[in-house]
Amino acid sequence: MEITTVPIEEEVKQSYIDYAMSVIVGRAIPDARDGLKPVQRRILYAMYQMNLTPDKPFVKSARIVGTVLGYYHPHGDQAVYDALVRMAQDFNMRYPLIKGQGNFGSIDGDPPAAMRYSEAKLSKVAIKLLEDIEEDTVDFVPNFDGSTLEPSVLPSKFPNMLCNGSTGIAVGLATSIPPHNLREVCKALIELAKNPDLSTEEIMKHIKGPDFPTGGIIENYSELIEYYHTGKGHVRIRAKAHIEKLQGGRQQIVITEIPYQVNKAELIKRMAELVREGKLKEISDIRDESDKEGIRIVVELKRDADGQKVLEKLYRYTALRKNFPINFVVLIDNEPKQVGIKGLLQEFLRHRLEVILRRSKHYLRKAEDRLHIVEGLLTAIRHMDQVIQDIRSSQDTAQAKEKLIQKYSLSEKQAYAVLDMRLQRLTSLESKKLEEEREELMQKIDYYKKLIGSEEERIKVFVQEMEEISREFPSPRKSFVLGFEEEKVGQLTVVIYSNGKIMPLEELQEEEVVNVLDVPFDEGLFMVSNKGRVYWIAGSQALQGSKVSFKEEEESIVGAFVRSQASDRIILITKLGYVKKIPIVDFEYKAQGMSIIKFSEEEDQVIRVLQSPEEGDLLLFTQKGKWLRFPIKEIPPATVGSKGVIGIRLEEGDILKGARALKDYPYLVLITEKGSVRKVSLDDIPVKSRGSKGMRLLIHTKSKLVDVVPIKESAEVMVATEKGKVFYDKLEESQIPFKEVPRWDVGEDLITRIVIKKA
Repeated sequence: MEITTVPIEEEVKQSYIDYAMSVIVGRAIPDARDGLKPVQRRILYAMYQMNLTPDKPFVKSARIVGTVLGYYHPHGDQAVYDALVRMAQDFNMRYPLIKGQGNFGSIDGDPPAAMRYSEAKLSKVAIKLLEDIEEDTVDFVPNFDGSTLEPSVLPSKFPNMLCNGSTGIAVGLATSIPPHNLREVCKALIELAKNPDLSTEEIMKHIKGPDFPTGGIIENYSELIEYYHTGKGHVRIRAKAHIEKLQGGRQQIVITEIPYQVNKAELIKRMAELVREGKLKEISDIRDESDKEGIRIVVELKRDADGQKVLEKLYRYTALRKNFPINFVVLIDNEPKQVGIKGLLQEFLRHRLEVILRRSKHYLRKAEDRLHIVEGLLTAIRHMDQVIQDIRSSQDTAQAKEKLIQKYSLSEKQAYAVLDMRLQRLTSLESKKLEEEREELMQKIDYYKKLIGSEEERIKVFVQEMEEISREFPSPRKSFVLGFEEEKVGQLTVVIYSNGKIMPLEELQEEEVVNVLDVPFDEGLFMVSNKGRVYWIAGSQALQGSKVSFKEEEESIVGAFVRSQASDRIILITKLGYVKKIPIVDFEYKAQGMSIIKFSEEEDQVIRVLQSPEEGDLLLFTQKGKWLRFPIKEIPPATVGSKGVIGIRLEEGDILKGARALKDYPYLVLITEKGSVRKVSLDDIPVKSRGSKGMRLLIHTKSKLVDVVPIKESAEVMVATEKGKVFYDKLEESQIPFKEVPRWDVGEDLITRIVIKKA
């Protein structure tokens, strides 16, 4: 045996480099293509092999960990379980790859249950990472002992690297990639696929910035373009908080979202320490009211404390404001590299185009093999009588095969397929099916050859895939990018839903819409519930996306308005025919959930909230088709605690359906639940006295009436259906007849609400 002498410093240097690369490639740095570290990839692939798909039952985590250790990852079981747990935590992963059942830890830092107690299976998003893995789309390599194969990378139809982000510390290297919004990433990928010369600035028109699973407000948008260009910098994020006024002039700070990877329990503990140290003397109490609906930390202040100043102190002294590092270090061709956001997108695009190419070649081989067999079967069927005679006269299978090959010019595969053919394939119907299959296979072969020969065609497939995945996983943005919205518009159009959610219009969801409003950043948005309670949030909160915390069960929002855009009074309309005019000053910016009406009967509730003009009429219409029009000045101003006055006297069993304030409108447009419209002259509806019984006018429709829209020349409306469809339309008075005509095709759906955007 030859002995080689090596200086010890060189041996140590080389050994350390080998060790460092082992840690970098094998443990700490994710692959740019699928965004996974080896342990994560092995867990997901093992679960896929175990058939733990979303539609299957959960299995014990210990069983999964055992499979991963035994076949793919010969390291500690706790390390594997920790990685599995993290992929199931919705406060760590923007799009969790594992669905967990049991205790998987909490945002308070509570540890997960032992692996023998918890259960898991793959999430729907994880299936998109593994889709087509059996279609020769990626390379497989031997596992640690050579007993089986494992994928070197996943096909990753889902852009996991940017959407879920990654953090890791290696030897001399670290990576820190924040999570992003799926829809924004898909849009950026589509634009980059169409235009490879896209700049970072153009990419950032689609990707506003990180989108953390815990929400929060991103403050340094103006710096992000530079950081995303170089791949190094930081995101400054602060908690989402607002100030509420309490009775007696006191205030409280309510925190509803905290920065990413901040321990909530430690955050509250730090606040308490600051109070004891005398740095936050203004605080009288701190309560954690968080539940399954979300985070709610209440900081009560002393009587004379200024809520805004205390909040600024909290941002300064606690983790309510923090920097999350940006360090886009990833493995590209198995080497660690620092790239910008464009580089990350390009690597994913390159990977997916390679997957589409390999998948197309695989499908082409399968289609050509099948076409070869089908043509052999059709040849045999055309000469079936002779084929049967040749087979019957043969001594064994080998002789029969040789006769078929020589006499009918069949290949060995075709000959075996003919010999295996069942007698039912001899029917004319089966023969026709084979002819149709041949035509279909020839079309597929042409298509796959087209894909293989043209990158442009593969890009079209990629674009289609990104559009599909964006639709399949609708994901409203959770983190609000402060500078982006202010730079663009200074205000944003938001949608208010009956369940209390407020979301930007671009993130429209299939839920019952109450109103659509343009909310300025520095204004207040007020909402009134069916229980007669008023809730409000700052415009900045509305633009970030928020949700009302209702005081009562079965409570829902029925009306909303922006304070600066509202008149001095609003009118509340109740189901049992009461109307109430109330000055906004009586309740604006006061306690959340403040009651502003006293109901005459327990089953009564608010159905509509209207702006009160100084002049004009109020039109009420009932479920049974009664109408009443009377002057608004007949409604006396009322105090917060009163029940209002009778607006219309209802027949037994009837309820109020809707109401509109009228002023100088010559026509009404009636809209039915099946999407029809008709015009009615206001002159046909006489003015009566408040408190009268309604009149049954000759304006009935073929289907039930949903609402009426006062109109002069035109009106812009948003029509929302029961199943969440939305139609934006401009109603032109001159184009709407006095008879009922269909306008919106809702099919089996029903229109439930009309929102007037402009009249």
